[in-house]
Amino acid sequence: MHRVFCAEIPPAGEIAGIESREKEHLFKVFRAACGEEVELLDGHGKIARGTVESGKVIRINSVKVFPEPELKLHLCCALPRKQKLDQMLKQAAELGAWSIRPLRCIRSVAEGGPKERWDLLLREACKQSGNPFMPELFPEEKLPAALERLEKAQIQSYYGDVVPDGQTPAGIGRDRALLIGPEGGFAPEEIELMKAKGALPFNFAPYILRLETAAICGLTALRMLGMLLLTAAVIFTAGCGEESIEKNPLMIKGAKMLEKGDLESSRRYFRQVVAVHPERPEPYLALAKLCDEYLDDPLEALYCYRMYLQFTPESSPDRQSIENIVARLKQRTGEQFGGGKKDADAEKIAYLQERVRLRERKIVQQQQIINRLHNELMAEKQKHNRRNRR
Repeated sequence: MHRVFCAEIPPAGEIAGIESREKEHLFKVFRAACGEEVELLDGHGKIARGTVESGKVIRINSVKVFPEPELKLHLCCALPRKQKLDQMLKQAAELGAWSIRPLRCIRSVAEGGPKERWDLLLREACKQSGNPFMPELFPEEKLPAALERLEKAQIQSYYGDVVPDGQTPAGIGRDRALLIGPEGGFAPEEIELMKAKGALPFNFAPYILRLETAAICGLTALRMLGMLLLTAAVIFTAGCGEESIEKNPLMIKGAKMLEKGDLESSRRYFRQVVAVHPERPEPYLALAKLCDEYLDDPLEALYCYRMYLQFTPESSPDRQSIENIVARLKQRTGEQFGGGKKDADAEKIAYLQERVRLRERKIVQQQQIINRLHNELMAEKQKHNRRNRR
């Protein structure tokens, strides 16, 4: 499906007004035809679907509003040469950077380009990746001014450092900024200034990286670190006790998203609780009700109700009512997937296998980070013990 940028997405049923550049690209390059479906995004969290009609216009069919990400990543980077800058800007947008803040450092050489070109590159990257939020582009500023701005906004800053120092990354609930210096690196006085402003050294690669490589690798590492810390926060905040699951922050967020009508976000939070507490019945029941009563997803609802029954005592007062719901859903899914189509259970197995595969990949990535942090901690303890022996 083709994507186009639309600065102002109208409500469903109305005609979208897109820029001449986007219109020419859609109809002359992609040769969109009448009746073809098109996706539109505004860069501020809205993604719509529309249909091409006669006269080369797009009528909106539906509009989806995405919530802002909980963890916002800000790239504060000295400018590389033009060709490398173009690629870096696009990759930062694809990775979901919330803002891009060019830095002027003591050893900076490259000069900035026209903002209109940068906006165009970011827009194209969002269209390609489907990122609903286009990064905010700040004017170039010197490092001290950038640090002051980040400090006022209470954004935790990190700067790339080849030598790990064993510090624990801070601020589980805070936005993060990655500071990347020019090709010659930060000057010693700039490093001291960053430390004085609370920036933390972050070792995300064993060797010295080129500027544009460090920017993209650092953003990826900070995002993974955020996922790791969020998982740790869920485990330590919610605890493992039987009485603590209702206070799980992800359960609370899922319920709040449901109240707001953001059903997909609610489902995502409930699924995360299921992944962390796979033997607790409560998140299965919450997810089952969401899929059955709101999302019209009988397959996932049936699976979650069955899992709820598996971990619920036989004496539970609501067990009979849940079993009646299971029987109803079994009949419905049997009818839906009968007549030569895939069996409902086979469809659900394929769905679950894909979820398991994605979850295992994330676990491996997080375990790699845990191992590295553990090794850094042990090295720091050994240094501390050697100093004490002296």
